Amino acid sequence: MNWTSLSAATPEAENEPLDPAFIKLAVILLVGVVWVVFDTTIVNVAIDRLARGLHTSVSNGQWTISGYALALGMVVPVAGWASDRFGAKQVWMGALALFMVGSILSSVAWNIDALIAFRVLQGVGGGLMLPILQNLLVEAAGGRKLGRIMALISLPTLFGPIAGPVVGGLIVSHLSWRWIFWVNVPFSLAGLVLAWRGLKASVRRKGAYLDVAGLVLLSPGLAGILYAATEVGIKEASITPS
Repeated sequence: MNWTSLSAATPEAENEPLDPAFIKLAVILLVGVVWVVFDTTIVNVAIDRLARGLHTSVSNGQWTISGYALALGMVVPVAGWASDRFGAKQVWMGALALFMVGSILSSVAWNIDALIAFRVLQGVGGGLMLPILQNLLVEAAGGRKLGRIMALISLPTLFGPIAGPVVGGLIVSHLSWRWIFWVNVPFSLAGLVLAWRGLKASVRRKGAYLDVAGLVLLSPGLAGILYAATEVGIKEASITPS
């Protein structure tokens, strides 16, 4: 990222209207990524129904959320390397397709182990998309209007935790819990079509380096932190007031 251009941003530049091409890019990317953020909260309201439907405990069902969040965080460091190595457009479309496939498989999961595995697959796709969204928008703006760009990028993050439980509650109240994952499919398909037609092919950069040692150390660290947090939450939930 060019920090010189960032520091050169002026209040006048911040007040300039957004370029139509930039707005088009933002719409294309947000259509694809919005349900990735929704899926961090939309499943929460279905845990009880999901656990009963798959004949497992609520604590086991919680791993459909934890596994997704873990995968989401673990692949973020890979996104930059993958974009340089294969091109941002290619990685974006591949990650969105992976998220969609994970959603379809999650909707037809036959037991809790399969559902957790498919949720991890979803998380891998979503985790690759979020950093690419930020990089593409900042690069397209050329380091200008960063305040407005950051506000735009944060919209799904702010909207997801609010709307996710509402949408999830409506689905669980009227349909099977499996529809929580099916709702991702039309948005993912729309995002793929828009990206295929609207995103410019990215130039692959030679010499991209992947910090394998860092990833090997990061993965068990994140897993340990998430496991500890999950176990504490389960034990606190099981404590009833005397």
